[in-house]
Amino acid sequence: MCGRFTQKLTWREVHDLYGLLTDVPPDNMRPRWNGAPTQDFAACRLDAEVVRTVSRLRWGLIPFWAKDMKIGSRLINARAETVDSKPAFRSAFKARRCLVPADGWFEWVREGGAKSPRFLSMADGSIASFAALWERWDGGGEAVESFTIITTEAAPELAHVHSRQPVIVDPTRFDEWLDPDAPKEALLGIVRPPHAGPYVVRPVSRLVNNVRNDGPEVLRGPIHH
Repeated sequence: MCGRFTQKLTWREVHDLYGLLTDVPPDNMRPRWNGAPTQDFAACRLDAEVVRTVSRLRWGLIPFWAKDMKIGSRLINARAETVDSKPAFRSAFKARRCLVPADGWFEWVREGGAKSPRFLSMADGSIASFAALWERWDGGGEAVESFTIITTEAAPELAHVHSRQPVIVDPTRFDEWLDPDAPKEALLGIVRPPHAGPYVVRPVSRLVNNVRNDGPEVLRGPIHH
């Protein structure tokens, strides 16, 4: 799964990655060193004119039919194997797909009696674009736009850390993923196989265990006493 990730990118990096036409970043866009569910993140999607744009969306998808937005805390990930059929995701999978840029994500491995955090990222230092779905929920008086990250079976080199990983979309398939008319078979072909990598997996500070710690210190190596 993916329950914590880093999005500490500059606006220029996001702009160039997605070939945006606007030079105006979303309001209140901020870096996330230890990004967690219910927080806002930058996501790339198509606007009403079918032009790529970047918006701030809340992590944890709230289906349009939900009676309570609290459901979003349970829908931070969608499994690639069932994303096209589960009621919470199938409508968004058909028509509301987006890309969430990330430097990498965190997982925890058991060492002795404790769980130790690891940071997983692309070996070449490139930005990973997670395949995601978004929804607009109008049930609370003020509209909330939210997203979920699609996960798939982990690449072989990551399986020792966790059995799942975020779906990473290759830049050559950005257009296809965002296209509202893309056929389901092509979309499933994007989300089901894991990205081959290569990846880097490294231990980081246990400061990441607390979501209140949201600075560069969480990515430092662990301190051994």
